[in-house]
Amino acid sequence: MLLAIGCDVRYADVLVPAPDGGGAGDAAPPPPASRVDLLLVIDNSASMADKQDILALAVPDLVQRLVAPRCHDASSEQTLEPDAWGNCPAGSSLESRALTDLHIGVITSSLGGVGADSCSDSAPVPYSPRTQDMAHLVARSPTDPSQPLPTWNDKGFLFWDPAGQGTPAGETSAGVLVDRFASMVRGAGQDGCGFEMGLEAWYRFLVDPAPYARIVATDCASGLPAADGGCRGPEGVDPTVLTQRADFLREDSLVVVLMLSDEDDCSVRVGGQNYLALQAYSGAQPFVMPRGTSACANTPASPECRSCSLAGAGADPACMEPRDPSEDALNLRCWHQKQRFGIDFLYPVQRYVDALTQDRLEDGTWSPLFCSKRSGDGATCEGTPRDPSQILLAGVVGVPWQLIARDPNDLAAGLLPSSELPWDAIAGDPASFVEPSSPFMVSSIQPRSGVDPITGESVAPPGASSPTASPINGHEREIPGRNDLQYACVLDLPVPRACSVHMGWCDCSEGFEGNPLCQTTDGSYGTTQYRAKAYPAPRYLSVLRGVGKRAVVASICAADTRNTASRAFGYRPAIEAIVEAMQPSL
Repeated sequence: MLLAIGCDVRYADVLVPAPDGGGAGDAAPPPPASRVDLLLVIDNSASMADKQDILALAVPDLVQRLVAPRCHDASSEQTLEPDAWGNCPAGSSLESRALTDLHIGVITSSLGGVGADSCSDSAPVPYSPRTQDMAHLVARSPTDPSQPLPTWNDKGFLFWDPAGQGTPAGETSAGVLVDRFASMVRGAGQDGCGFEMGLEAWYRFLVDPAPYARIVATDCASGLPAADGGCRGPEGVDPTVLTQRADFLREDSLVVVLMLSDEDDCSVRVGGQNYLALQAYSGAQPFVMPRGTSACANTPASPECRSCSLAGAGADPACMEPRDPSEDALNLRCWHQKQRFGIDFLYPVQRYVDALTQDRLEDGTWSPLFCSKRSGDGATCEGTPRDPSQILLAGVVGVPWQLIARDPNDLAAGLLPSSELPWDAIAGDPASFVEPSSPFMVSSIQPRSGVDPITGESVAPPGASSPTASPINGHEREIPGRNDLQYACVLDLPVPRACSVHMGWCDCSEGFEGNPLCQTTDGSYGTTQYRAKAYPAPRYLSVLRGVGKRAVVASICAADTRNTASRAFGYRPAIEAIVEAMQPSL
């Protein structure tokens, strides 16, 4: 049973969007940045290899746009190519300066189990060290994860340095940069932790002044280390994160964080008994989370909503009913926690909004992201503080592209800027337990129904005869095991995958009946996978909403995965939107 869980709630329950001008003052806009530090946060859990491949195919677009900008004709709004000497046609000018100083680093969403037996070398299941990347920069071979890829000065990241100004000099060949960048993306892999902590991963790498070195058992009353303690707590400081941050992050750079994930964030709080949210076993038996009291189902914000394991809750009608283990699939431990368990084990999204918009931490010290040269006590910035306008957050996440595109019928027209996005439809308000108004963005085990307010598309029910009954997510499905959620959107695989012979993760290996990923055009089902999926991402989207105009939202469900010449191919629209958002700072 649970003890009194120390959640240490330090943030407001209601998301406060950042003001358009940022969060660190009203100073004049900073001068254009000549350096960019690009950090990719890649989900490396099962089912992500396909999406990593698509992102890798977009790497040439990103590099080309940054190192060889195009020309813009303001009168015609046309984009033109410069000549071989970089000169623009008459009447046009370069969209931005050619970038000559670029750091590129990759971290993953795998931070382990924060003290639980999941994603741990103590787990009673096969273990991969990639489940505990701990926000360390990763540059591993996509064909052999044990082999590192070459990085600048063995620092774990790439350095574009065509002028040879670095010590030692960085990469001067755009072709080599593209190849290594794409390999780093693919090398993230898909054998990481299934509890994706993408938000906490970049927070740990960029912001946390003392990222912990390890999680240890602690005494729940005192918080002190105890070998047989029922709680867990952080111990020590991770020197790898601090060293890599110092090498990677420059005080005068434009910082761009790009998150790629097909599931929502699951950043569990560290400390107390929060680790139980990810616990798989109690001895030799599966660990089953106690349910929440009756109030949790309909009024989770009520003080009457709490865990049935807490003193005085046992007489509640919901707590007196026998607990069915099928109510608590480990795969869904981060979904609707307050409604189901009476406790929210996750860090509030405001933690991450503040991290990107406020230059001071809660204790009043300077944030390492806003000041890379802090005094020993963190009270003084001894360098030049970063302006919040020099931070950009992009998310390629689970949201249908039709809901965020300028033209819901044609992604080639581009993506909407954050100021024009239908936030209530795609994100709702998770902090207030308000679901999105788009039925495709509602996180649910049960089949959903309704009409999307943006596109007018109806949700197709389970049993639809076509895998494209809904152009957004195929159709709903029955989930008798109650161990998965309905899809927000789906995308075509470039090449169908035969799960019977595929050596890696495959969604159609078993339980494929009724799943639109495994359905042929004639309506039948089998073990060949034709499509990939993504789930609603309300936490990622809420943080992007809070960041305001310095956010870029794109769909991980690519509209076109086959026509490489199309403007809608793969994640090309996402790259286009990210580069456009960067240009004012360059």
